[in-house]
Amino acid sequence: MQKIFFSILTFSVFAASCSTDLLDRGPLDKYSEQNVWKDSTLINLYVGNIYAGIRSTYDEGGDWLMACITDEGESARTFHLSQQINSGQYGPSDNVYSPYWTGCYTQARKCNTLLERVPEAPLSDALRTRMTGEAYFLRALAYMQLYDRFGRFPIIDKVLSLEDETTIPRAKDEDCVKFILADLDKAASLLPPSYNSANLGRATSWAAIALKSRFLLNQHRDTEAAAAAWAVIDSKKYILFGDFLTLFNPENDNNTEIIFDKQYASGISGQTHSLDTYENSPFFTGFSSAITCPTQNLVDAFKMKDGLAWDQSPLYNAAKPYDNRDPRFYATVLYDGYQWMNETVDMKKGSKFNRASGSGSSPTGYFLRKFLNPKFDTKVNNNNANFQNCPVIRLAEIYLVYAEAKWNLGEKEEARTYVNKLRTRAKMPEIEAADFTFTSLQNERFVELAFEGQRWFDIKRWNEGPQKIGVKITGVDIQDKPEGRTYTRFDVETRFFQPKMYLFPIPLSEINKYPAGTPLEQNPNWN
Repeated sequence: MQKIFFSILTFSVFAASCSTDLLDRGPLDKYSEQNVWKDSTLINLYVGNIYAGIRSTYDEGGDWLMACITDEGESARTFHLSQQINSGQYGPSDNVYSPYWTGCYTQARKCNTLLERVPEAPLSDALRTRMTGEAYFLRALAYMQLYDRFGRFPIIDKVLSLEDETTIPRAKDEDCVKFILADLDKAASLLPPSYNSANLGRATSWAAIALKSRFLLNQHRDTEAAAAAWAVIDSKKYILFGDFLTLFNPENDNNTEIIFDKQYASGISGQTHSLDTYENSPFFTGFSSAITCPTQNLVDAFKMKDGLAWDQSPLYNAAKPYDNRDPRFYATVLYDGYQWMNETVDMKKGSKFNRASGSGSSPTGYFLRKFLNPKFDTKVNNNNANFQNCPVIRLAEIYLVYAEAKWNLGEKEEARTYVNKLRTRAKMPEIEAADFTFTSLQNERFVELAFEGQRWFDIKRWNEGPQKIGVKITGVDIQDKPEGRTYTRFDVETRFFQPKMYLFPIPLSEINKYPAGTPLEQNPNWN
């Protein structure tokens, strides 16, 4: 499993140096700043530290995925902040997503330092150009993540003291968008289109263009979004991976579909995650596991293999509700009767796989399957260390960006073509022209990109928070009766949504850093 671009020896020095102070200076706390910028190896480690600081979907809520505040998932832990969000019982003092605010600015500071110092660094012209492009790309990614959650932000585009930073107000919305797009354009012009195997994990020019297409779609700039998406598609640099079931397995990291991901590997990237440990059934891990539980809402979105909805298809059997589904369902959801890690999973409450209550008990009757390693062995990996990469953007999403933009531009047949490419890969029947609606396009995003961190932003773009977030979340109740096992839908909870929730409140912890006279403006209706 080839990983990110540093030798084990040099990175072991770097990994030991990572810190969590305000500047998170990485190797600069082991070596003087003067020495770092005179040594190409240390500069490379500095850049690697910025890559390591990317907040991926796996890092989203600390120990819960963003799916838990959409109709994709429900957290099994009632004390999680996601439960407050779902009930609308949160505000600035709860500091929702404060790690994103602080983390994104940590990333921006490091990128600004790199941009300031790299022109005079002892590097070849090619390496200097590439590192400059990486700085623009990584800064754009950080600010995109900030903007997606909070909207307008203070633009910090040069090295400043922390005191000076807290005098800069939030920029105008159009200026934030312009800044992010400019960084992505600069990155695309400076970065190479690909790397050799020793440099897997670095941002490419195509990764910058792909992120630009996503960002433009979210800004409702459909013509530009379609053009950027098409540039990636037409490059023929990326190919849909043949098997959706194994697309996210560790052995298929860096496959032909991945445009950009966050790399994890022991001894090389210096980072791990705990997805296999904390999303598996506690039966397999011995921990209070299975945090992010798929909803029946999501399960019902997966069509039957004839292309019809479960309640319209003759293939549906209430006694065997999981037979004959879209194959992507089997790659996404762990359900009753699933063959997993040499076991037949029993999802009835009180079974050895699904505890009757408390931690390790699924509130919906399902566990997460997507992203998990089917060969994960807790007897070997008992330090909670998991290594499979986290996709940031892949070709399938680019197809869906292109399709949605083309639909919005009135080119519905072109949109259908690219939705059907994904259905063909999934071994599902194509959607006929007469049946192709915007709802079917939305559903395709729902099932194809489930748990990949885009659902919240899709719903925001569609302005459908009340219809898709403030809804009843359903699960399945499993019972053994004389006539056999039964599966009955039930309401898990009714979520709460108001329009102000499309933006999270600026964390009070950040507002309090600003001195009197230069306050950090709060988002509308959150004061």
